[in-house]
Amino acid sequence: MSTDGTAQAEYVPPTWDTKMPLPSNPETGEDANDYYIIDCETHVMPEDYRRFIKYFEGTSTFEYAHKMCNQWQWIDHRNNRPAAIHPGMDWHIDKIIGDMNRAGVDQIALMRESFIDTAGDSAPFSTNQHVIDAIEKYPDRVIGVSNVGPFSKRKTKDFLWEMEYLHDNYNFKFTKFYQPEDCPINDRRLWPAYEMCQDKGIVAFFHTGITIRLGPTRYTLPILLDEVASDFPDLKIVAYHGGYPYWEDLVMLMWKHPNVYVSYSILLPWLMRAPHRFAHMVGTTLQIVGPGRFVWGSDWPASDPYQSVEAVLKLHIDEELQEKWGYPAITKEDKAGFLGTTLANLAGIDPVKNHQKFPGMNGAPEGVTPEGDITRAIMAKQNGG
Repeated sequence: MSTDGTAQAEYVPPTWDTKMPLPSNPETGEDANDYYIIDCETHVMPEDYRRFIKYFEGTSTFEYAHKMCNQWQWIDHRNNRPAAIHPGMDWHIDKIIGDMNRAGVDQIALMRESFIDTAGDSAPFSTNQHVIDAIEKYPDRVIGVSNVGPFSKRKTKDFLWEMEYLHDNYNFKFTKFYQPEDCPINDRRLWPAYEMCQDKGIVAFFHTGITIRLGPTRYTLPILLDEVASDFPDLKIVAYHGGYPYWEDLVMLMWKHPNVYVSYSILLPWLMRAPHRFAHMVGTTLQIVGPGRFVWGSDWPASDPYQSVEAVLKLHIDEELQEKWGYPAITKEDKAGFLGTTLANLAGIDPVKNHQKFPGMNGAPEGVTPEGDITRAIMAKQNGG
């Protein structure tokens, strides 16, 4: 019943098969097709592979983490309703691409999920081969992210070989350092990996801020990147999750080091529903660091890419906040950099030529991309073509 006593239609949440228009901002007339969009954090974890480690007791910590992600990201706390379409529990590449079609995301940086500590360091949730298979199936959409940790549990020569092999043979452009299950970000055993990334121009992604499950947060504090960026000044660093809740520490590191960038992966749906919080975080960063240092990501499947795109399209710092806090206004150029061009430029991807047009209603774009052509040529060489 509404406040005026009239009957209201029963709320029916959308399902996976619900056809939806592209994310948009009705106030500005923008939608996802207006920008090149690349997701810096997507995880492939097929259920038919994960089932092999379900008997390990440590996997229960993942179940709790999934529950808490639902509490944080997938509920609109103003009405206690589902806030988005949850992808379920089978996280294979076809489902990922389907979700990205719904959200109008041109390309994704795809990685395996380790969580190897949940299985007593015996097996991860997925492998780099899952990423290779996804690249082969969707070469125009998928760009590889290597994950060759845990570094403290492998020989240096082995993780360096694997990183070089993936990046030289499969058009991988990024690598991820997931240190909660490993050693601190500033552990010297990581220095050879950082050196290879710097020398080869590989963009380095880092989990920063609070950890989930078993890993200690002290391993992923943003301040630990200070030593890394100091010793490797040309290493391109993207800090996932905004370093939250230590986001102000990360802002000051970005001020100190010109090659440190921030992604609000996993946070964006929540921040969209808390627009003043979002405006303060972005406004503070723009004041201290300047524009061009934001990188967009969803952290799929932990967060919804549709609302993550919508959050940036609707990002706004109103005149009152500008007046009271001294923040600049958000420009179309800010949004373009945030959604894709900043990361594309870091990785040597042409954001104009790789920009695709989506028909909406969950439809896929047509045609090929330059990155897809590069990948196809590499794959053909691998196959003796």
